[in-house]
Amino acid sequence: MNVINSKNLTKKECAESLLRISGRSSMPLNYMLVEVLFGGLLELPVPRYSELFYGSILVQLCQLMADHLPQVLAQAVAYVYERLDTMNTVLVDRFGSWFAYFLSNFKYHWTWSEWEECVNLNRTDQNHPKPKFLKEVFLKLLWLTFYEKLKDVIPDEFVTLLPLKPGYNHKFAEVTPENNLQAKCAKALIESIKNKEGLDMMLGSLDPLPDGAIDGRELDPVYPEAKLEVVVQTILRVGCKSISHISVALNRFRDLIMAVMPNQDAKVCCLKITFSFFKTNHQLMCIMIEKYLNFQLIEPSCIVSWIFSPYMLPHFDRLYLWQMLDTTIKFCIKRCDRIKVELEKSKVKLNEKKEQEAGAADPDIAEKRKQLVQAAEEAVDHYVKLLEDAERSQKEVFLIVVQRFIMILTDHIVRSEQESRYTQTLWFRCTRDRLRQTLVQYRREVKRYMVTLQTLLFTPEIEPKILECFTQFKGYIA
Repeated sequence: MNVINSKNLTKKECAESLLRISGRSSMPLNYMLVEVLFGGLLELPVPRYSELFYGSILVQLCQLMADHLPQVLAQAVAYVYERLDTMNTVLVDRFGSWFAYFLSNFKYHWTWSEWEECVNLNRTDQNHPKPKFLKEVFLKLLWLTFYEKLKDVIPDEFVTLLPLKPGYNHKFAEVTPENNLQAKCAKALIESIKNKEGLDMMLGSLDPLPDGAIDGRELDPVYPEAKLEVVVQTILRVGCKSISHISVALNRFRDLIMAVMPNQDAKVCCLKITFSFFKTNHQLMCIMIEKYLNFQLIEPSCIVSWIFSPYMLPHFDRLYLWQMLDTTIKFCIKRCDRIKVELEKSKVKLNEKKEQEAGAADPDIAEKRKQLVQAAEEAVDHYVKLLEDAERSQKEVFLIVVQRFIMILTDHIVRSEQESRYTQTLWFRCTRDRLRQTLVQYRREVKRYMVTLQTLLFTPEIEPKILECFTQFKGYIA
């Protein structure tokens, strides 16, 4: 560990230093290296170093010890694979991400025949940990290569575990009796965009649409869902060529999106429409969450509400959903930290201006410096207000996350007891692991809300299996 701690910035130097450990001739170095690196990778709540660091070191060591280490590493992978059903969900995710990265560095070569049981298990129980693990690995591999390439290198027996080919679901690409009016408006909007018309003209192309719900539902006067769907689908179609195109489209048509997305319900609906557009391209959906946050189109609380909505429940056991939640929480934390830094800088600047004002002997200079002090005070007040708003938003996000976890887990327990079904299912254990991980991983922030959590959410009346998560967390931070 001393070598890793001192050489963690350069993977090549770190790997070479590990191979030069004194006394290596009298100990099974390859086994020790794999054990230590796997131990660091699978450390809870988070690894000391990035997952990429452990992955790159193992790749480097396999290249330097090609005759010895790969066989030991294969044994370690098989050992972990056999214990997937008893492992913490977060560690299964982390192990799967590392394994996909490792395969991508060695031309996807693996002894797949040893895992053929996954194919049979998938036919009888798609929720079994082993086929679910391979599905996540293949999905991660798809983020690192092309679909055709992946399909070529994976044995034919495993094709049923591959994700769908990434693509886009543009609802109005073809005119049908069901979408006739929306498709015509989408076409008109595209023409308006091509002609570089103003906001009023673009909104005018949507006038034939009702200011309410779609798909035959009763009209909802809260926000124009039909117009929102046309706008979001059209902008995503314009920008889906690349990530850069998406960024340009969101920036260029931000006012148009905001015009048809006036409240939180509309923003949750926007996320639903976006997910439908990228329903086979989850990597881009994760990127879209970042874009919506960075362009201040959708608030973090709306994203959390969408993630825990009934619409997303079928995806609740997929890693990409929790990556989106993780992105949202980290955005809130980084925003608060960034504003705190700017606030401290503005305070230092204010003190400097006050000192300069006090040392001014000339009346004219004193007056100018007084104005500079006032400007610096206004800057401090500005950042104080920004920080208050950011911290309020962050607290709201954490409370919504915990509340929704409790609601979903409680609902599962109640329904299971009513239907005389086993409560402690894999889904329940995985979801509870996610709750534990959220509390522990963000313990610095959660500790600030302990009184609120204990008073409003983790009350004695909730299910003991759920309350146990909070009790363990309190013991962890004590």
